[in-house]
Amino acid sequence: MKVAMFSRMPADPDHPRGGVESATVGLLRGLAARGDIDLHVITLEKGRDADAVEETPLATVHRLATGRMPMMLDVFGGPGRRKIDRCVRDIAPDVVHFQETYGFGGPYPDIPTVFTVHGFDSLNLVTERKWLWRLRAPLWRFAEKKGIGNHRHLVSIAPYVTEELETVCDADISPIPNAISPQFFDIEPRPVPGRVLYAGWINRRKNIGAAIRAIAQLAGEGLDVSLHAAGEFSDDEYLEEVEGLLDELGVRGRVSLLGRVPQGVLRSELAEANVLILPSLQENAPMVIAEAMAAGVPVIASNVCGMPTMIDEDENGFLIEPEDIDGIAERLGSLLRDSDLQRRMSRAAVEKARNTYHPDAVVAATLALYEKVRGAYSNS
Repeated sequence: MKVAMFSRMPADPDHPRGGVESATVGLLRGLAARGDIDLHVITLEKGRDADAVEETPLATVHRLATGRMPMMLDVFGGPGRRKIDRCVRDIAPDVVHFQETYGFGGPYPDIPTVFTVHGFDSLNLVTERKWLWRLRAPLWRFAEKKGIGNHRHLVSIAPYVTEELETVCDADISPIPNAISPQFFDIEPRPVPGRVLYAGWINRRKNIGAAIRAIAQLAGEGLDVSLHAAGEFSDDEYLEEVEGLLDELGVRGRVSLLGRVPQGVLRSELAEANVLILPSLQENAPMVIAEAMAAGVPVIASNVCGMPTMIDEDENGFLIEPEDIDGIAERLGSLLRDSDLQRRMSRAAVEKARNTYHPDAVVAATLALYEKVRGAYSNS
């Protein structure tokens, strides 16, 4: 089977930027491991001088140079869309698989097509309240309805996403979670006493300030606790707020801002962590939660959006109100002080991750969907 997948694709598969790139790499690793699928990845890249085709261990990657037009407009009908269409015709795939915004340019009426929806930028913008968000959020909502509504076969990565999809389309929706790289299951724990990990973009929506305040509260109670934050800031104003908060609370020596890290470093950080904290105000199905579970790290995450379907309360982690600092501190403290609780949750986390997010399970479901969609196209 020949598959053309549209997605952002990191130059180094071990250094993805954000959840969609991580999810794409995880799925590609699983598909490539079979050895019987001809994989092609098509991606648009701003700032590139010329198109390039790269043969990699995971797939043949077609990097198409594009201009300064916003991605949303480019895939709807800009020069990027025309390049994509030519590339697809040259590849002649059996299945086209869109990821994220690329799906707004589909589907192809004569090629079996699926579209994995990772979330809704319109909702992210409302939570982040960044530049011109009151204008941009409804424009994104319009684009999402139009782009998603054109498709007959969708993949939803979480029940929360499914609920949102059902408000904008009547397509056939297949629930398939994102695959994580299998290396996360091979992590050997070596927890550093009191170490807490945050991983992901750092912005107002991700709400790392709540984690910092909880760390300060626990330190004030006499607990030797530290926070490692792996991720890059996407909001300069929020960076200034976080820097000010560290000084205000006197915890600069307890909080390490690591910046964006490759997956090898993230795996090392997970090995040393006792717990992952993610007090986001809005999320879909964060890859780092699945990765932490695979590594046997209990997770404390917000009880909003897609996270409650990933965390089983008091089994593989805890769910918290994202603005309840006392509640976050209480849950963190209970895990950091109780090694038996950590071990129990660790075992449950690994079991759920293996059954849900291991690439073998996700690839099996994905290939079954490909065959289903091919059958639907051949009968139409």
